[in-house]
Amino acid sequence: MKTIQRQDFVEVGSAVKVHGTKGELKFSLTRSIKIKEWAFLEFRGKPVPFYIQATKADLENEIILNLQGIDTIEQASQLMGKVLLLPKKQVMKEDLGDDWNIEGYSMVDKKYGVLGNVIEIIEYPYQSLAKINFQGTDVLIPLVDAIIVEIDDQKKLIQVNLPEGILAIN
Repeated sequence: MKTIQRQDFVEVGSAVKVHGTKGELKFSLTRSIKIKEWAFLEFRGKPVPFYIQATKADLENEIILNLQGIDTIEQASQLMGKVLLLPKKQVMKEDLGDDWNIEGYSMVDKKYGVLGNVIEIIEYPYQSLAKINFQGTDVLIPLVDAIIVEIDDQKKLIQVNLPEGILAIN
């Protein structure tokens, strides 16, 4: 059984305000994130998991979380200032082009084979796209965990598993 290690997590924000009367917390975010089922708050240098019952995102740099077991203003107040952590694999790259610099890498799909080389990285607030030239047409591929299987920096190769029809919609 794998234990939870602090080095497997990234700090993505902190609790700044109690929201409402049912123990919801507003977090100020320092990074773009993908919220799944669990959030981790740091207690004495260790990540402690909380199941997320509900989320609301009003602004790009703020999120409101309803954490299981935190049902009152008093309970939420105890968490003020706590650091919000997420597993590294769950955190979106803020600037993929600078962090990974995958321009020129060859993109290969399990079904379609070699798709082409990454020509450019296009950044949007919540998603990065790789522009490739596939069979004479520029195609945009979302750079998300659901599509990217592996990136091999030594071979300059990106393994992907494209959803059905994605090459046709570009």
